[in-house]
Amino acid sequence: MATEKKQLGQLLLESGLITEQQVAEVLTYQREHNLVFGKAVVSMGLVQESELLKVLGDHLGLPSLDITKYSIQDEALGAVSEDFARENSIIPLFLIEDTLTIATADPLNIDVIDQLTRDTDKEIMLVLSSEMDIERSIDLYYRSTTSLLDTAAAGDGVRVVSREIHEDTEIVQVVDMLLFEAVNMGASDIHIEPRKNDARIRYRVDGVLQQYYSIPHESVSPMISRIKILADMDIAESRRPQDGRFHFAQKSVAVDLRCSTFPTPNGEKVVMRILDESKGKIDLHKLGFDEEILKEWRETIKIANGILLVTGPTGSGKTTTLYATLNTLNSVAVNIMTIEDPIEYSLENINQSQVNNKAGLSFSVALKTMMRQDPDIILVGEMRDTETIELAIRAALTGHLVFSTLHTNDASSTFTRLTDMGVDNYLVSSTVRAILAQRLIRLLCPRCKKPVEKSDELMQVIKVDEWPEYTAIHEPVGCIHCRNSGYVGRSGIFELLIPNQEIKDLIIKGADSDEIEAAAIQGGMYSLNQAAKEKVLLGETSVEEVMRVTL
Repeated sequence: MATEKKQLGQLLLESGLITEQQVAEVLTYQREHNLVFGKAVVSMGLVQESELLKVLGDHLGLPSLDITKYSIQDEALGAVSEDFARENSIIPLFLIEDTLTIATADPLNIDVIDQLTRDTDKEIMLVLSSEMDIERSIDLYYRSTTSLLDTAAAGDGVRVVSREIHEDTEIVQVVDMLLFEAVNMGASDIHIEPRKNDARIRYRVDGVLQQYYSIPHESVSPMISRIKILADMDIAESRRPQDGRFHFAQKSVAVDLRCSTFPTPNGEKVVMRILDESKGKIDLHKLGFDEEILKEWRETIKIANGILLVTGPTGSGKTTTLYATLNTLNSVAVNIMTIEDPIEYSLENINQSQVNNKAGLSFSVALKTMMRQDPDIILVGEMRDTETIELAIRAALTGHLVFSTLHTNDASSTFTRLTDMGVDNYLVSSTVRAILAQRLIRLLCPRCKKPVEKSDELMQVIKVDEWPEYTAIHEPVGCIHCRNSGYVGRSGIFELLIPNQEIKDLIIKGADSDEIEAAAIQGGMYSLNQAAKEKVLLGETSVEEVMRVTL
């Protein structure tokens, strides 16, 4: 191996990409981190992977290939085990007679080539590809070929696959693997659902549940017991629901998980919510706001007192928006206090507290106590009952700025929800300064999205009288980079209702939500439907996704 490292280092030296001093630094780094020279030099940021592949390709006479554009043969995949492919960061591409073509990011690893030649009894031909593309290809193609279930997600046409976790797999390793892969995929939740003969495991990725694994019935109970131990639950109790929390750290992954069990006739269902600390530190401008709405929201949150509400269904990103807002307001000059259920992310220099009903700490009790803590800004996790709402209104009337959430479909219906909960119309009118309604919408994968021909039928669906010049409507396809879903990541869509005098008068008169919405749009409010339609016209999301989220 020393000869190979020296050879690669010499190639990079001759190419002028690194210096002799940097070669020595890379050798030290690779020893400390147990890496090959090529991965070490890329990890240190001294050379881009594309530059490294070009140097190797020129020297060895090997072609570079974008494997994401190729459909890999099942026959080729069958010649190399998934474990061997993952361990050595290779993937077989195609098998022609006695020649097996392999994509690799490390063509200098002769031991791997020799091992493949012996195991497959084939001549091995190499092409170069990036390690990231190889890893993504392994995830997609090996999962497909070893799947037990190959089903479509109900209603939305997303193709998902799963593979079996064998009975002889160590339970600790299984749980660690599930958690590690869920975090790497960007999943927000993990569902373990016992069935009559097995259990299915689903991940919620970009807001949509997708099935990835099934496990034998014999392994379900040990797996759930392992999770209960991690979450500090009673492993002997399976007849009533339990809640817990634990920290998971492995390799580059470190997250908190909130765990919940629920008894079913086939056993306990477990759901784990992944709480990634970094998501609590996201900036407002990265949430997907329209520029004008973001400008208005930034100005609104600087008011001295009143109630600001963020509304939307469960999983619409309300907490993330509120955390990003508090981070914007956070300074030495203000005392920010929160009461949440539960605390999802830790915010630096903000006083956070969690509801504890067993100890008598409810939202309303905490809010009463906060008023004696000299707060400037208060966050109440959710307006759940009339008492909490009345206390929040009292806080707003006495000079405090109060943030909270409600589960309503849009901004205008929030006023009627508050009055339905017993709050006087004039109090709602005088204290609620703004309502931000939001949804999370999946974004089309930029690598594989496909243009859609504009038609009269599509115009009727999108509800536009004519196509704007910038129209670029696309639809999902599916590729390695998006794990065949057609979508990568999510963005918020927002409507911000700031009551003017006309709207305040309507609230006092007890007008319904349709009247309030019409007045707000007349006054310039950009609705959720308009925000969603704009993302379709810009080619950022699909018509189907907008219908799924906004209808």
